[in-house]
Amino acid sequence: MAYSIVPTPGRIQGGIPVEIRPMRSWIHHSRGEVLRQAGVGRQDLVGIYEDMITRQGFEGRDAYLYRRNEPVKFKRIEGSAAYLDLDGKLLEPTDLAFADGGQLKLFYNPDVSIWVSRRRENMTYTARNADGDELYFVHEGTGVFYTEFGPIPYEPGDYVLLPKGVSYRIRPAGPVNYFLIVESAEEIGFADIGPLGRRAPFDPALLYVPSPELDEFGDGRNEAGEWPVRLKYDGQYSTVFYDFDPIDAVGWKGDLFPFKINIRDFRPITSDRIHLQPTAHSIFATPSYIVGNLLPRPIEAAPGVEPVPAYHRNVDMDEFVFVHGGTALGLEAPAASLSFLPRGLHHGLPEEIMEQIRKTVKPGDYIDMEFIFVDAVRPLLATPEALAGKRQQHYLKGKK
Repeated sequence: MAYSIVPTPGRIQGGIPVEIRPMRSWIHHSRGEVLRQAGVGRQDLVGIYEDMITRQGFEGRDAYLYRRNEPVKFKRIEGSAAYLDLDGKLLEPTDLAFADGGQLKLFYNPDVSIWVSRRRENMTYTARNADGDELYFVHEGTGVFYTEFGPIPYEPGDYVLLPKGVSYRIRPAGPVNYFLIVESAEEIGFADIGPLGRRAPFDPALLYVPSPELDEFGDGRNEAGEWPVRLKYDGQYSTVFYDFDPIDAVGWKGDLFPFKINIRDFRPITSDRIHLQPTAHSIFATPSYIVGNLLPRPIEAAPGVEPVPAYHRNVDMDEFVFVHGGTALGLEAPAASLSFLPRGLHHGLPEEIMEQIRKTVKPGDYIDMEFIFVDAVRPLLATPEALAGKRQQHYLKGKK
């Protein structure tokens, strides 16, 4: 996907209406000591480090600077712009302890918010979000989303998209469940795949679309025998009570519906001769953020190509990453770790770690990471509840 920021009605950033749209330039200049081709041959640089500064994520105009020092080796940070590394196992939403509990909000801006749920028991209410779409990513657990369009079974690796206003309740098959949730003020669509065709990086026929089926288990009632619907409206919750199950549809038709797709059916676009930037792995998008997944793929094996980007400053997007499984190029990456990388701040693997990777990887190796990322145009703010899960040191050794 390619984006740029241009004026448009209804979206405000720093007092200026904005939206992201395609923008590219083919006018490039080179000055001083540079690599012949950016991103190729970095391992041959001696005492020089490649550094990217990019607009619109990785898809707008960019520049590569060649520095004498590693830009991630800053002494300290004062102020709000800082890396956050969270241990997701320390986060405790109320639905971990109570059947009538809810999700835990971690990061937010006016366009998108990021939550976790660790529901142990069947919901004792029916949920309906009138504020926006909800995209669930299933990290742990199996069970069923009972929606008014029909049941959607879930398992690890599933994305379950619940459009705005759809009524649903979750029935876990066991007590261990972990959901990452992206709540969107805008309608969530699929990322633009450009010239790749309609069957890459996934075949849309693999979407699981539910068929109507009445819930015969009778969950979702309170002690008085009523059926409460917890309605989210303008950030607040109201409860509507029924004498009957509101999930009672016997049929539906149209082009608005919930569905799911699993990451195993997403086939990453790869290249042996150049490292593709993370936006090549996008799956969902709105005008103000993207959701993507970095999944197992062959490692780049052509001479001079490295499997990770250069040091990077993303100056138009905040970056959020969730570890579903695997490792970061063989380095420890504990499952359910959450990272936040604010715009304008350098990030990337220190040179000593890159040296370890260069000594161990070989052609034919596979990158085994399963990471979910959200890149947002407007700054993401962390909640106090998110900060409660902060680690003192990043899980990647040597990364501040």
